[in-house]
Amino acid sequence: MSMRIPSLGVEAPIEPIGLVEGRNQLDVPEWYNIGWYHIYDKPGFGTSSLYSAHKDYWPNKKGPFYALTELQDGDQIVVVMDDGREYVYEVFFQRRYTRENIPMYDLIWPHKARNPELLRPEGEEWITLYTCGGDFVERTEGGPGYYLHRDVVIGRLVEKIPPPAVGTLEDDRR
Repeated sequence: MSMRIPSLGVEAPIEPIGLVEGRNQLDVPEWYNIGWYHIYDKPGFGTSSLYSAHKDYWPNKKGPFYALTELQDGDQIVVVMDDGREYVYEVFFQRRYTRENIPMYDLIWPHKARNPELLRPEGEEWITLYTCGGDFVERTEGGPGYYLHRDVVIGRLVEKIPPPAVGTLEDDRR
């Protein structure tokens, strides 16, 4: 699987991730990948899928979601499945939350969201992307640290593109 975000020039592999073993905490992907929380839903199933990626990585590497806050309503997010099938989503929601106040329950299960603006209507499929953002706190001078906020973008499915047709025997003879 991979993801394209044309307006940001992003194209990156998707890595299945889940919960950190022994803790009730979402795992994070490698700095250059986009993580798909496979323990929740999958694209194309008519529900919602959740992805995260690094904004950046110490000391000076830009992650796939480096410019996530630049996405605007109408921008596209494309998930490409292993068989070539594509799911095209259109951005309609962008928000920054503090680390302590990000509504993870609502983002993971938007069909049961407590916040009305995050409640997914019946029959819609959503994709949720999130990353670190906002103010950065250094742990050591010039060293790694952490961000105080989380940036969230949500898109709704607008198009399903079937996988490329497998060539016929006649095509293979040419």
